[in-house]
Amino acid sequence: MKGKTFLILLVAACVLAALTFLRFRDQNRTVDTNMGQKLFTDLPVNRVASVSIADAENKVTLVKGDQAWQVQERSGYPADFGELRDTVVKLSRLKIGRSFTGSSDSLMRLSLLDPSSAEARGKGTRMTLKDASGNVLADVIIGQTRKTDDGASGGQYLKKADAETVFLVDGSFRFLKSAPADWLKKEILDIKAEDVASVTCYAGDGPNPVYSLTRPEKGKAPQLDPVPSGRKADSAKIDQVFDALAPLTLDDVAATDKKPDTGAKRLVYRLYDGRQITLFPESDDKENYRVRVTAEDTAGPVPVADSAVSTSDDGDESKPADMDAAEGKPDTDVPSVKTAERINAEFSPWVFTLKKWQFDSLITQPDALLEIVKKESD
Repeated sequence: MKGKTFLILLVAACVLAALTFLRFRDQNRTVDTNMGQKLFTDLPVNRVASVSIADAENKVTLVKGDQAWQVQERSGYPADFGELRDTVVKLSRLKIGRSFTGSSDSLMRLSLLDPSSAEARGKGTRMTLKDASGNVLADVIIGQTRKTDDGASGGQYLKKADAETVFLVDGSFRFLKSAPADWLKKEILDIKAEDVASVTCYAGDGPNPVYSLTRPEKGKAPQLDPVPSGRKADSAKIDQVFDALAPLTLDDVAATDKKPDTGAKRLVYRLYDGRQITLFPESDDKENYRVRVTAEDTAGPVPVADSAVSTSDDGDESKPADMDAAEGKPDTDVPSVKTAERINAEFSPWVFTLKKWQFDSLITQPDALLEIVKKESD
């Protein structure tokens, strides 16, 4: 190699090394400047009126209604506000561990591409917060979590949707959900078995029940009627029926404008406080398990020997709570028992899908409540 050529190559290598040094020096300065700072210096969490979460497969939109946060894709059914609040507050408190400019390769590798991207892989989860006027308060794409040497989470990679800077932050959104059904408020009712005076099963329009389970008095075990000769009541199955509302939780929900079929199979729960709740369970051959819920007030409370009547905690929210409510702060609004009118207003317009294990507690076949009496051999 000629001396002149060698000299040119040497100068080029020095220039390249200098540029690389300057680039990393500037990047390190950025990291040093940002490290420990909040990702959002002033995110107004109490102005958040809608939150959308989308990945490559699902999208959910949570909107603030007059009485509660709602799942838009489920016709406005109430959302799980506690989890939503935790998610928004976590986003507002994120602190930066490091930052760097993302390349096309690093964005794909860290799953930070927009979920609407045409790329086959590398898509992240986009979360957008807006106020009541539709103004964007925060818009981020959440990618992979960083793993430590022991396999634990070492932070979360994310980027603001309109920028290329990648941040490693101190929080984790590993379990962030994007399917609408996952954001529903799961609890329908929470009524303890001890507050149930009787359960009566009907099938058809006739007045005669298929079976009835009645406590002789409060605190006593319920008794089955009728019990055929040669059979005895299965106490475990009876307890299962009485425990079905403690709590009754949904798997999914659909709106309906049809009233329940009063001639269908139904379970009537009469409570000691005078409320009467009717469940209409139904299933098909495709392993879909559904229930309708209605309620009414009877003539009055069921007489009890003990004057103390417990009330189950099936209270409700009078208005959406603040997003930035302090953790561990006691709730000053004591939950009140929902009236029959309130239960009808909230639940009669819906058909609830249940998990099979919970549907199985809504027993409408009397044989399922019976055991065969074993005769002792001579």
